[in-house]
Amino acid sequence: MNNSLDETDRRILSVLQQRGDISNRALADAVGLSPPPCLKRVRRLQDVGVIEKTVALLNPDLVGQGLIAFVDVELEKQRDDLLRLFEQRVSERHEVLQCYMVSGDSDYLLVINVLDMKAYELFVRDVFTREPNILKYKTRFGMSRVKYSTELQIMNNGQP
Repeated sequence: MNNSLDETDRRILSVLQQRGDISNRALADAVGLSPPPCLKRVRRLQDVGVIEKTVALLNPDLVGQGLIAFVDVELEKQRDDLLRLFEQRVSERHEVLQCYMVSGDSDYLLVINVLDMKAYELFVRDVFTREPNILKYKTRFGMSRVKYSTELQIMNNGQP
């Protein structure tokens, strides 16, 4: 899809990544379109999956989810059915914000947000200790957030 994004699409996406709640009129003004074609472009970008969804980003500390854990998980067996089962189980947990299958020493990297260490311990007891295919896991805790962004740089033929 990236090759079919023109400059106007890229401007729309750039503005929406900064302000997902912007009105169509304000977005149209920002990108130099009238509102109807702007809305048509946004809907097309949604329909083809470039825009997956529009969300509000919350401050984890202010909503009681101040402890972030980065967990490397190594599975005992990497059979497809067992991988899918693990992925399904972690996907069902609200504490797991992100889950990546990764290369290297571990099989998965999880990003987990919880209230505190006690909540993390409960998560570990409920998930990791009950999953027989987990060989080991290693947890690192975020001490302070230096950078956090959800904004993607939109390339034009490999150029920003």
